[in-house]
Amino acid sequence: MCGIAGLCAFGGSGDAGSGEALVSTVRAMSTTLAHRGPDGEGIWASSRHPVCFGHRRLAIIDLSENGNQPMVFGDAGLSMVYNGELYNTEDLRKPLLEAGYSFRGHSDTEVVLRGYQHWGDGVFERLAGMFALVILDENAGELVMARDRCGQKPLYIARDGKGLAFASEVKALHPARPGLGHIDEDGLADFLAYGYALGPHTLTAGVQKIEAGTMVRVNLATGAFRAETFWTLPTASPERLSEAEAEERFETLLEDAVRRHLVSDVPVGVLLSGGIDSSLVTAMAARAAPGLKTFSVTFPGQGRFDEAAYAREIANHFGTEHVELEMADFTADTLQKLAVQFDDPIADHAITPSYLLASMIREHVTVALGGDGGDELFGGYPHYGIVTKQAALRRIPGFLRAAGAGVGALLPAGARGRNHLRGMGGPLEAAIARINLYFDAEQRGRLLGNPADNGPERRKIAQAATASGCGPVEQAMACDFHTTMAEGYMTKIDRAAMLASLETRAPILDNALVDFAWRDVPVSVKFHEGRDKILPRRLAARLLPTKVADKKKQGFTMPLDAWLRSGSVGFFRDILLDSSQTLFDHEQIERLFALQDKGYNNSARLFALAMASLWSAHYGMRRA
Repeated sequence: MCGIAGLCAFGGSGDAGSGEALVSTVRAMSTTLAHRGPDGEGIWASSRHPVCFGHRRLAIIDLSENGNQPMVFGDAGLSMVYNGELYNTEDLRKPLLEAGYSFRGHSDTEVVLRGYQHWGDGVFERLAGMFALVILDENAGELVMARDRCGQKPLYIARDGKGLAFASEVKALHPARPGLGHIDEDGLADFLAYGYALGPHTLTAGVQKIEAGTMVRVNLATGAFRAETFWTLPTASPERLSEAEAEERFETLLEDAVRRHLVSDVPVGVLLSGGIDSSLVTAMAARAAPGLKTFSVTFPGQGRFDEAAYAREIANHFGTEHVELEMADFTADTLQKLAVQFDDPIADHAITPSYLLASMIREHVTVALGGDGGDELFGGYPHYGIVTKQAALRRIPGFLRAAGAGVGALLPAGARGRNHLRGMGGPLEAAIARINLYFDAEQRGRLLGNPADNGPERRKIAQAATASGCGPVEQAMACDFHTTMAEGYMTKIDRAAMLASLETRAPILDNALVDFAWRDVPVSVKFHEGRDKILPRRLAARLLPTKVADKKKQGFTMPLDAWLRSGSVGFFRDILLDSSQTLFDHEQIERLFALQDKGYNNSARLFALAMASLWSAHYGMRRA
């Protein structure tokens, strides 16, 4: 796992800098990414184009110099910086060897670049793994950028008519673009609605993210920018598998994926939350590597939030070497540190335990496998039941549903069922877009002092509409896959783990498993009549202790509401009601605190506003 950065000028101009100045800027960009790659730094500048690449290395595969980056094939006019991990390296190396290519080492980086040399753009759909990469094709005079199909690895760009800068994190773009100080209004609206910016937006004006499953070509002479999708979710097969067939195939594919995700030249462990997904990953890992280490977090005295007992039972069942971290109350210092790291903010308060757990794990291993992706692929979220009910409500006359939505608008923030009532109006896509809203258009308008604007909802409705040919549950799952997972959860895992210089891997998001889940598994084996995650539970019933196989979904989170009610609300008030905080309206924030005191759960909303406030203060961000 690594951090990448780079800079180029269009039309052969020197506006991006030249010679030593260009290298100096990229070195400054790379320095901000040291946490992503503490094992080495590489800087390379082209002699033919005003292009410079920077790389910070976290050595995982081929620890020798043969795996160093930027990787340059001078005879082919190709160079690359790459952040990721490939799990089908040998499957690709074999045909490349047969085609006459040679390899100086055994890194996946070299295979990716040789693959591009041989297959061109076609290499990206062949890559089974997580990646964000940039290739300079000197002969074609182009930059080629690509990001993996699930959005596991990030790639941000800032471009204008003179040139382009790219990096793994937004903070690394600031040395190349010192004027990045304005907030993107669309990105901010998205953040207040969903807790993250919907791609390609970010919260920083002038910065975009390359979206998952996308390849971009940039002409160095003209600056022409062309984005193409190289992968989309597969359509369902007309002959989907039976429940028994699906279970057998699922076990085979998961075991194979976990085995390949364990390949590493450094120590590997498993992040064991105690949920079904991470427990199944542990079961498969134990087959391939008996006695491996597992890690979990415990919240003493916090009841349903503490899944340590489940994790402990799984560890004992499979004989792993288990390590637990006792989670203390989060502090203002931790929030400040995370606000700096999450330079394109997300509001998921699980960033706190994710980072603290990653820090603990890094003391033992360099790579950790987790259970991410299982909910989006196999129907694990409770709101899929709500979507089913919302679909049934579409049989009610529109004026009655509109009345229900109007009632929802009258309820205060934090009232149970408010979003679901509001989702009664309009098409089903509108209900999907409203399910997990933090703040709706009217609330956002009051916080920002703007007229109400439902731009975020429109953008998510459009995303949900792309899967309108599916049933309601699969439509919601597809929307979650492309938005909440790719833009929110993957960002959370990447930034939290990389701040601790830990590589995390998600075997359930293996190419073959994703294709299998969408192409071959009927929705009735995912979510049906309130039963969630039917297929994983079938496998769990056979492989795991009963109390784990039957447990309800908890999710990796922390008891934020309980901590706020017990007195930890003070530093939230200090952050949000300080006179220096001018991003959000103080009167509206006071109202949220008052509702919290009355028993309405607005803890996640307050956390979101605090993170955005800390971020804007640290980076000097301001609204136009």
